[in-house]
Amino acid sequence: MAILLNNNGGDNQPWADALASHLPAMKVHIYPDINDVAAIEYAVVWHHPLGDLNNYPNLKAILVLGAGMDHIDQEQSLPDVPIVRLVDPTVGDEMSQYVLYWVMHFQRGYERYRTQQSEQHWQRHMAPFSRDYRVSVLGAGLIGRFVSERLVANGFRVQSWSRSQKEIAKVESFSGEQGMQDMLCATDVLVNCLPLNNATKHLLNNSTLSMLPEGANLISLSRGAIIDDQALINLLDSGHIANAALDTFSLEPLAKESSYWGRDNVFITPHMSGGTYPQYASEVIADNIKRVERGEQPYPIYTPSA
Repeated sequence: MAILLNNNGGDNQPWADALASHLPAMKVHIYPDINDVAAIEYAVVWHHPLGDLNNYPNLKAILVLGAGMDHIDQEQSLPDVPIVRLVDPTVGDEMSQYVLYWVMHFQRGYERYRTQQSEQHWQRHMAPFSRDYRVSVLGAGLIGRFVSERLVANGFRVQSWSRSQKEIAKVESFSGEQGMQDMLCATDVLVNCLPLNNATKHLLNNSTLSMLPEGANLISLSRGAIIDDQALINLLDSGHIANAALDTFSLEPLAKESSYWGRDNVFITPHMSGGTYPQYASEVIADNIKRVERGEQPYPIYTPSA
């Protein structure tokens, strides 16, 4: 009974050590150092080589080292076992704090005060009350819920959109194409928490972003390809969108020739809104493995896109 581990692009040893501390009876094999494929019962992976997961005949579950599942959707075939997303409350807390920071930054106009400081200029400006400041969250999944609940707890007027109607306490919910239009037209800050798939690629394009009121702001902590970059740049140039705080991009690291660099109304962070820490996340993964061993369902199960 063993675990295949592959944190592709990251340090595997902290994960191996953390998993071993929670599951001492299971040996952890770091890919590609696999002596016996038949011994592997659990695959704990991130951007694993396409097709390789079919090579383990006794696999019981695939546990993904993150919330993003676009790499799983690229697989042509997968073993008939549960695929489990990583839902680490630590990540949800960090990402919701990231959003709260930028919402407050835009609401209170803190950048304006920074400029005034450089000019030694003393002037106060009126800001909208939190309860009147409309924050719209695209996505009511696990991260979207963390974000919405954090904003509600801090007194903001929160709206949420998803493809099918979902209810979040004290949040006005929208769904479907008309629901998105209705929500976007009444938004001061739009927060992108959508997963990337065929339906969401370039969903935030000139048509949808132009539905925002003039002077609205954008925060994106989901996959960069959900945004049509040129459309956003055009709307930033025209002033229709006042500011954008972007944590993720279609290609990372962000190319030096990208038009986003050097703009006063674009705030770039290097995909750091939420970090996955082995010492915390490994406990979540180990708990799901223990569930499978007891004959229970792990959580949350992911169904790959068609």
